[in-house]
Parts: sequence; structure tokens; C-alpha cells
Amino acid sequence: MGVLNRLLLLGYGLLFLMVATLGLSFAFKFGLDREGLEGWVNKLYRNPGARWTVAAVSAMILAFSLRLLWVTVHKDKEDPGVDRLTEIGHIRISCKTLESLAIKAAHRVKGIRDLSARVRQDAARSSVGIGLKLTVEGDTPIQVLSEQLQQSVKTHVEEIAGVDVSQISVYIVDTVQPDRSRIRVE
Repeated sequence: MGVLNRLLLLGYGLLFLMVATLGLSFAFKFGLDREGLEGWVNKLYRNPGARWTVAAVSAMILAFSLRLLWVTVHKDKEDPGVDRLTEIGHIRISCKTLESLAIKAAHRVKGIRDLSARVRQDAARSSVGIGLKLTVEGDTPIQVLSEQLQQSVKTHVEEIAGVDVSQISVYIVDTVQPDRSRIRVE
């Protein structure tokens, strides 16, 4: 929506630039005088097509104004994160930070490839749940690897961030053969 708002603001600014230019031209009599302006307004009232054009432009200005007013007044949703209150003050850790910590811990487990993490906050229990999506090497036992991964991520996130991890879901997307370089003996 940011691009749409910027385009509306650009159109709004250009429109008011033209109105300001016409106003200054009229005020300092640069190309417009009172009789010329009155003649233009009289032609506008007599021509029904011109009235519809003015009505359409006015409706667009009204729509732009309402949209920009809504964007200005509307409060954006806060970035999700985990809040902690300490003796000294308030600490907020973003979900993106927790995802990075989970990925870092998961990469320490051997046999894991192509990893992504998603953190969701459980406000009722003031804890987080972590979803891991990954590819594993084919010669690694998946059950053992998953349990090791869950324990490693839970321990790391709780120690580093001080956030309770209530659940870690592991989704294995695929298995791949491990990279084994051939050893040449000469």
C-alpha cells in the first residue's frame, strides 16, 4: 500500500501546485485578470460537459484527501515481538531476531540444509512457538535429527533471548544426498 499512497500524494501535490500557480497568476495578474476568470467560469457553468469534468476532478480530490487523512490518522500495527519488563525498563525482542537465533542454532546441527524459521507469539502464555522448515541429508535418521534440532533451538533461544519457547515444530521438506568430495590418492 505504500506505493499507492505515494502515487496519491504525488498526484495531490501536482494538483495543488497547479492551483497555487493559477492563484498566484490571478493575484499578480500574470495572464489572468478578473474579466478573463469570470468569462471562464461563465463558460464552465453553461457547458454541461465541463461541469462533469469539474465534478470528477473534485471527487478525485475528495477521495485523495480522505485517503491521505486515513493514512495519517490510522495507527499501523506494531511489529510483533516479545516484551519483557525488567527492573530498569522495557525490553522488546522482535520476532525476526528470534528467527535469526533459531536459524543460527539449527545450523549447528549436522545434516541440515535449506533452513527457514517462523516465530509466532503466544500472548496468553507469554512464550513463543517456532516453526522450522528444512531439508535434511538423506543418510541422517530424521527422528533423531529432529529431536536434536528441537532441543538445540529451544536451548539457544531461551539462553540468548531469555524468551520461553513453548513449542518447536519441524517440517522436513525433502532429503538430499550429502556432499562428499572424492579423495584422490596419488
